[in-house]
Amino acid sequence: MAARGSVAKTLIGTAILQVFPGSFIDSDQKTIRIPTTCEGEPIEIKISMTAAKDLVGGQASSVAASKQAVPQNREMTDEEIAEVKRLVTELGL
Repeated sequence: MAARGSVAKTLIGTAILQVFPGSFIDSDQKTIRIPTTCEGEPIEIKISMTAAKDLVGGQASSVAASKQAVPQNREMTDEEIAEVKRLVTELGL
């Protein structure tokens, strides 16, 4: 589980870094920080990345998840990046 969790965190972390300009992985290698502003004041949103040992969906989801394809390293498409940026703007983040 630890190896798969590490691979998944790397893939997801890379995708988040692509979407949010100026974001970075903290020195602990377990959190991503996303700089933004709120009411004109600079803030950072901190996202902790840990692989869950138990899936919320229970045993059935665990079995289904284990049969899924191995995560692939892939770049987000320009369309995906544009859609996420649009959503971030609409949400005011």
